[in-house]
Amino acid sequence: MFQTLVKLTTGAVFAFTISGGIFAQTVVKLATVAPDGSPWANELSKIKKKIETESSGQIKMKLYPGGQMGGENEILQQVIRGKLQGAGLTAGALANTVKELNVLEMPYLFDSFAQADCVLDTHLLADFKRLFEAKGLIFVTWAENGYRSIGTKSNPVKSPGDLKGIKIRIQESPVHIAYWKALGVSGIPIAIPEVLPSLQTGVVEGFDNTPLFTLAAEWQTAIKHFSLTRHIYQPAAIVYSKKFWDTLNEEQKTLLMGEGNNLAPGARKAVRSIEKNMIATLKKADVQVYEPSSSEIAAFKAAAAGVPAQVNGKIGGEAKQIYDKIQKAKAACGG
Repeated sequence: MFQTLVKLTTGAVFAFTISGGIFAQTVVKLATVAPDGSPWANELSKIKKKIETESSGQIKMKLYPGGQMGGENEILQQVIRGKLQGAGLTAGALANTVKELNVLEMPYLFDSFAQADCVLDTHLLADFKRLFEAKGLIFVTWAENGYRSIGTKSNPVKSPGDLKGIKIRIQESPVHIAYWKALGVSGIPIAIPEVLPSLQTGVVEGFDNTPLFTLAAEWQTAIKHFSLTRHIYQPAAIVYSKKFWDTLNEEQKTLLMGEGNNLAPGARKAVRSIEKNMIATLKKADVQVYEPSSSEIAAFKAAAAGVPAQVNGKIGGEAKQIYDKIQKAKAACGG
């Protein structure tokens, strides 16, 4: 069930009218940075049918795939201002506003998927609901992009040294910037809709993202190598605009909130279960996929070891407290 993943890269515009005091049809415009035909975009049609049915026609949904509403940062700002009423965004984008989310993207932070799930769902959920609301966002559920790895046009990346001098597209966040700097890379922030043409024209020579997102965005068409460094686990979150949320009655909130964070386990399972297929698809697309050895991964971990201490004090907000809470939660959750 891809229900939450589909919303991972989704923004929503809700328009409704009141006629004679009766709730009339709500037009919901769903925008996603994922292109038409991708797994996420395909699942939007299923969500469309489900919500329209459950609302007895009070909600009508219209889909906008392929970044038609802009990149993630643009969508987020529109949600905060109330021009868009909802969105599904990666933690990397949301961290531009909810600064504490940067902590979740520390390189090699979690030891396993199970540990990450336990920490997020059991130990951090209440904290982030509060932190999101303080920034004008209503948290619905965690979602997932997955583990980010490295795609390049020229040589395979087997060690940090292989990255020196290569122009890499990165997310514009203090953690991502610090990580790539630690590896000797001067990263170039580029919005998702512009990454493929930037790869094609040589503005950048590589990027990091998950195999699934790489294929969904067709970035594999511009690279020859993909190294499974799995250096950053990237969650996502489904949010609504608090400005919009405060205008709703309880029935409307219940419908739009749905199962809340109970959607997260199913979505994660769906994403993780197809990773092997996505890697196989990359290989069929003539991309050479490299699986680093444990010693090679250790070299990446060692290069990034100083990032938490370097960045934590610069993030602001409750970042230090959240990081300390994660360390204690990891011990409680196990590996």
